[in-house]
Amino acid sequence: MNRILILLIVGGLLSLGGCHKAALDAVTPVTTVATTTPDIRDSLYLYMKDMYLWYDKLPATFNTRAFTDPTIEMDTLRTVQPLDRWSFVEKAATFNSYFANGQTGDYGFWIKYDANNDLRVRYVYAQSPAGLAGVKRGWKLTTINGQDVKTMTSTAIVDAFYGTATSTTFGFDKPDGITVTSMPLTVTNYTLNTVLYSNTYSVNGKTVGYLVFNSFTGTPSQQELATALNRFESAGVSDLIVDLRYNGGGDVSTQEYLANRLAPVSVGSSPMYSTFHNAKLSGWNKTVNFAKTGSLNLSRVFFITTSGTASASELLINNLKPYLDVKTIGSVTHGKPVGMYGFNVMDYVLAPIAFRTVNAKNVGDYFNGLPVDVSVVDGPSSDWGDPNEACLATALHYITNGSFANVKNPSANARESASSADANRLFDGSTIRPMLGHLPVMATISR
Repeated sequence: MNRILILLIVGGLLSLGGCHKAALDAVTPVTTVATTTPDIRDSLYLYMKDMYLWYDKLPATFNTRAFTDPTIEMDTLRTVQPLDRWSFVEKAATFNSYFANGQTGDYGFWIKYDANNDLRVRYVYAQSPAGLAGVKRGWKLTTINGQDVKTMTSTAIVDAFYGTATSTTFGFDKPDGITVTSMPLTVTNYTLNTVLYSNTYSVNGKTVGYLVFNSFTGTPSQQELATALNRFESAGVSDLIVDLRYNGGGDVSTQEYLANRLAPVSVGSSPMYSTFHNAKLSGWNKTVNFAKTGSLNLSRVFFITTSGTASASELLINNLKPYLDVKTIGSVTHGKPVGMYGFNVMDYVLAPIAFRTVNAKNVGDYFNGLPVDVSVVDGPSSDWGDPNEACLATALHYITNGSFANVKNPSANARESASSADANRLFDGSTIRPMLGHLPVMATISR
């Protein structure tokens, strides 16, 4: 974000802070004991009243002191707009570590059901506990702490990954037939790699690039993208497949970076996207224009998507559609055409939905997700780059034959069971990232 924009935003927040001070003075204290500092609860409601895209739906009066946890308060406020599945509150240390430095703390791998209702490792971060232990995409998860996963509910499985436990023992079946009966892993902080895989393929005399991009963090992911895209440029890539099937979004500035690398030279300084805020903040509405970088001059790009493709990932696809022949493969995306800013208030970040986006053709509001050109079930039983994996095979088939007709891949026609599809949506929801208008967090305000 440029220096002038930072000054304008911070200046705006300082004026908001003055209004909030007056409002806070008018709050009548409640004598009930709370485990959370009262100010954060008051500030959350007041920020929502100013910043929330749907602020006019909020109640005129609201007992902030009825909540002992600001996350519960945010969940309650969010119910005024059924479209909003994303406004959140998070500890500032956790938020800033992830988006500024690409650091997180967990086991480092995630799962989903395949078409055979087996739980498969869908991706692994290289420097995570799982990555360092050798876990790969495609392994079948069989046990958690000795319990057969087929006897566990989806909620219990999610809790094993996101609950309070700091160590868990997993069992796997590997594709080579070897069984790993007991792999203990401990939650550890590590730097994630947002580019999970990149490779080139020779198809009918063309050089095809394949990029698996998993999260729009800030500078770290832009550096990883640069390495992969520079290699594609050197290889003379003419067609590109961008795999966003598990990419839950993140930093909009990284979306802008990637869009500028993928756009054709002819895009010039044409509009990329526009943002629209609530009536109080109409002065913050803006249009971001393209500024092409790099030597890729694509006329067509393929995106692989699932319900886990969200936020900045959807923004990227939508922004390129007016300027490229965009082909989408997989399943309908998550549906998040809105974004937020992060406000650092004491030791929390408050992130209400604050703006909606549209592309150069004024297309937005895809709350039901972006549709695909061809429906193909994800193939998590294959490792990254396998040309026989259903989604990648479908893209390569199109490049070879010029259409999606007669895709010769049996797994491309596989279908998830209803229960597996529901569970996978639950797993996907655990990895959706906010679409953030600007990073770092725009201001620190103490009261």
